[in-house]
Amino acid sequence: MGRTAFISHASEDADTAREACAALEAAGVSCWIAPRDVRPGHDYASEILDGISGSRVFVLLLSGEANDSGFVRREVERAASKNKPIYPVRLENVPPAKALELFVSSAHWIDAFDRPRDAHWQRLAAVIRGEPDRAPPQPVLRRFGREAVIGLAALGLIALGAIWLGGDPPAPAPTEAPSSPAEAAAPPPTPTAPATPTASPPPALSDVAPGTSAASDPCPRTLSINPALPTPFSCVCDAGASGKGSVWGTDRYTDDSALCTAAIHAGVITDAGGPITVLREPGHPVYAGTTRNGVRSSDYGNYARSIHFAGAAPAAEPPPCPRTLSINPTLATPYACACSAEAVGEGSVWGSNPYTDDSALCRAAVHAGAVGASGGVITVYREAGRELYVGTARNGVSTRDYGRYARSIRFLMSAL
Repeated sequence: MGRTAFISHASEDADTAREACAALEAAGVSCWIAPRDVRPGHDYASEILDGISGSRVFVLLLSGEANDSGFVRREVERAASKNKPIYPVRLENVPPAKALELFVSSAHWIDAFDRPRDAHWQRLAAVIRGEPDRAPPQPVLRRFGREAVIGLAALGLIALGAIWLGGDPPAPAPTEAPSSPAEAAAPPPTPTAPATPTASPPPALSDVAPGTSAASDPCPRTLSINPALPTPFSCVCDAGASGKGSVWGTDRYTDDSALCTAAIHAGVITDAGGPITVLREPGHPVYAGTTRNGVRSSDYGNYARSIHFAGAAPAAEPPPCPRTLSINPTLATPYACACSAEAVGEGSVWGSNPYTDDSALCRAAVHAGAVGASGGVITVYREAGRELYVGTARNGVSTRDYGRYARSIRFLMSAL
């Protein structure tokens, strides 16, 4: 029987999903949720697809775990392909993973960080029923922060007030610039020159010799603000940077990563802030995320520009493994990387050597017998896709069945 809302969630968020389901149904919004609505004796994946098809809207409970879930990604893609309205609800202050961003960046979304979440569930029920939302959300844009949106709104109010009073609006204060020219919505306004300059303006950053007088300046949010900026570039991070912005990679980071947060992850400063020196290097085909020094970075695929920090420990060789090889479908193999003891216990796997390439890489390696429960170095190869992937239980890991999938991976086997 069709339902109003399909609830997509990571298995780690099951308790919150059940809470949301109960609240929505109490508000008159019927829900489809796994595993409650999976009929006994029926194929699990087929039940999921039927649940999405039979529901009017799709609710995504977005968290760090949901970002990493292959099941959630498949469900979101399926909902988008069927033109289902998608309602993301952020359970944590995390941006959508780049694999999800395309589908949810313009959706009607709700932040549900605060507990209890009763008011958030009531708001969600209201917008699903088509009632006006009295607290419209901001668009989910990874590279355009909440602070910038608030700043632009405030400037708009100031300008309107000035016009209403009959005066000229003040010149807008600078706000955080987009991370690349392609993302700029409009060219920046030309500031009005002061009638009588009182001091010589500071030199532009691009005119400062690498590693010299810029060393005492505050750091920009990202180095991608000017891809031509020479390095080494030195600046000072404010205290409390670890919660400000997202980071992609480990040791080597995408240059649109939050600069000071990445520096904490790299271990060159603490959350108390301090001076850093950053250097550019060529892009890489894979950036693997890890958790270090209280900062969690994310995976990303091929990216054109990288940064690293002076004084950081040498980059690990081989690098840490990404969560899945699907992060870059064109990555050349054989590819060697290192699985941590934490990574081998996380994520879902489809197949039995070969596996779908969006299977959790390190957990699949344990299933295949390429590494043990403590992790280690693996070598993975790509293969053509298959019509069928059969799940089995091996080496303490249970994998799942899946149908046709375009890309496969297999592991080089060695004695443990």
